[in-house]
Amino acid sequence: MGDAGAQRNEISGRTGRDVVQARDIGEIHFHGAAVPAAVVPGQLPAATAVFVNRAAERAVFHDVVGRLEEVPSPRVVVLSGLRGVGKSAAAARWAHEIRDRFDGGQLYVDLGRQSRRGAVDVSEVLEQFIEALGGDPHDHGGPRRRADGSLGADAGVGAGEAARLSRLQGEFLQRSAGRRLLILLDDVTTAAQVTAVLPASAESVVVVTSHRRLEGLLRDGAELVTLGPLDADHGAELIGAMVGADRVRREPDAVAEVVWLCGGLPIALRVLGAQLRARPRRRIAAVAERLRDERRRLDHFSMDGERVIEAAFEVVYGDLPEDAQVLYRVLGVHPGPEFDGTLLAAALGQPIAMLEETLDLLVLANLVDADETEGRYRLPELVRVHALRRAEIDDPAQDRDGLLRRMVEVYLRRAVLADRAVLGPRLRLADHPWLAEATAEFGGFADPAAALRWFEAERRNLLGCVRVAARRGWDTAVWVLCEALWAFYYNRKHYGDWIESHELAVESARRLGHAAAEARMRSQLGRALVELERYDEAHAQFDAALPLARAAADRRLEASVVEFSGRARFEQGEYPAAIASFERSRAVNAEIGNARGVALQTHHLGRALSRSGRQDEAVDVFAEALAGFAAVGDERNQARVLISLGETHRDLGRYPQAERALGEASSIMRRRDIPFQVALAQELLADVARRAGDETGWRAHLEAAFATFAEAGSPRAEQVWRLLHGEQPGS
Repeated sequence: MGDAGAQRNEISGRTGRDVVQARDIGEIHFHGAAVPAAVVPGQLPAATAVFVNRAAERAVFHDVVGRLEEVPSPRVVVLSGLRGVGKSAAAARWAHEIRDRFDGGQLYVDLGRQSRRGAVDVSEVLEQFIEALGGDPHDHGGPRRRADGSLGADAGVGAGEAARLSRLQGEFLQRSAGRRLLILLDDVTTAAQVTAVLPASAESVVVVTSHRRLEGLLRDGAELVTLGPLDADHGAELIGAMVGADRVRREPDAVAEVVWLCGGLPIALRVLGAQLRARPRRRIAAVAERLRDERRRLDHFSMDGERVIEAAFEVVYGDLPEDAQVLYRVLGVHPGPEFDGTLLAAALGQPIAMLEETLDLLVLANLVDADETEGRYRLPELVRVHALRRAEIDDPAQDRDGLLRRMVEVYLRRAVLADRAVLGPRLRLADHPWLAEATAEFGGFADPAAALRWFEAERRNLLGCVRVAARRGWDTAVWVLCEALWAFYYNRKHYGDWIESHELAVESARRLGHAAAEARMRSQLGRALVELERYDEAHAQFDAALPLARAAADRRLEASVVEFSGRARFEQGEYPAAIASFERSRAVNAEIGNARGVALQTHHLGRALSRSGRQDEAVDVFAEALAGFAAVGDERNQARVLISLGETHRDLGRYPQAERALGEASSIMRRRDIPFQVALAQELLADVARRAGDETGWRAHLEAAFATFAEAGSPRAEQVWRLLHGEQPGS
């Protein structure tokens, strides 16, 4: 009307409530529709009945949730790990533990189920959440869904869908504001799927599970909790929870093997547990036997006709780009589950930087575990089996064999370099014209300890190389690699590996008709048997080796075989026979001008003299041996002589001299990282302390020696245990 007091009231758009403007209308009263109370959804999936709790990861999860007030936005926690590792079960279990802290309710969606029907529709997720919070996601402009959930013909694409997503995000933010919500997003594949459904309330928590690392979320401040496979004890606990603890207790070794063959993967253990539960008479050992065939292993993880493990890994494999799929198959062919990126790059002929970029894709997919500080990578056991199956399906056998041959060659070259770093000059039969090239390619080792650490890190791969080379008839590679492995096995005492590899090497050398190589492999194998006190078997090897060495017309090799035989006689207490062998071997070494060989036999001779009661003579012979090793720069063997000298001084009652010699030997062996020899010195120092009346020193030295011997699987561990406890282990 134009005057100052005029008022104008408008309303436009659709309304879902009464609209009344009135002051008094007689006796008529208007009552607005009641506003419903806020809906509190409770959508968390039920926690699994059988669950082996992961104390460490659970503690991290609760710690993250406990720090809600530290950030001004919703806290996002990503549970990441290999498919089948138990992410969904852990997330559901832990979400139930904290749900009472979220009075605004709990929301849940399984994005993996959506992706199996097609592409994930984030708008559909938002609609579900809005509806769970009491809203009507379709009560707005923009594309509308029919009753069956499909979009109408006029819905449009592109800009229309973007507008719809924006509208739904706005609605969800409005409805989630002021609420303490707990949201569980299961089987997420991209960071965008999470950021699109973040609530408005900073007091909310979003728990995400994914087989990927989701770096985009981590950059934005999300917390990462990585779930790995179960260890041996927890794997056994999970099987026991399914089949009964008594059944597990009856077959502990078989249970441990099953857990190992399953790589500790919970989904695999659950499948086998269900099979065993349905078959109460089946022995767990029978299951383990079936799983040993790795080419058929994945076939045994079936439920209701579906190969559960293979199906899970196929999803992840299918999501990889082509270059990552190729590398995945390469890793399946690799002779062991763990590898050094530099060695793999050398085998593939790739720059290490290029290889690491592709490896990163496998790491992000949780198919490969990375130790970035050491530059090493590892495939979980069942992943390795699946990768091998993919390689056998997709790659020609000729290509696989060529790749494996290059891998074996790379490990062989590096092992030869490590052997030379540990032992320096010694009797070696193999000729390596590529030594300079390999040194330039890989670099040398800083010291013997570094070389032994490399051997230890590559232990499974090296044995794997021997096995695959033997299976494929690459006989020269088998015995040459085992010749290099002597430095490792002799110092670290992995008797199982030592014997298996050398039995294969003996057969390879025999097939080649290489008499010298067969004699050498039999001698090295015999030494392992001597240390395990299997003397008859050891002498059978030495007796077969001696005529082979003579047939090869190799005097140095012949002297070595005689030495090995003499050392066996020494260990058996047959000292006159041992003295004769060492004197004979020393004479041959002197004849051919092998100064190091002379020093070795002089040392052995001194030990035999000392044990036979001729200690004063032995002290003089040890002095001769020390001088001989010093002349050829062999510090390791100088330390071994010092151990023998300390033992002899002890027997003569010269305790201060014994302690000095043994202490010096220990220092050298520790510096060279040869724990077995350190343990020998400690065992002798314990005895010196006992004789000197030092009870505390005796026990300390003996306990340290026992730990080292036990780890190596040496029979000396039992002897030391008896000294400590006066009883056998376990009695």
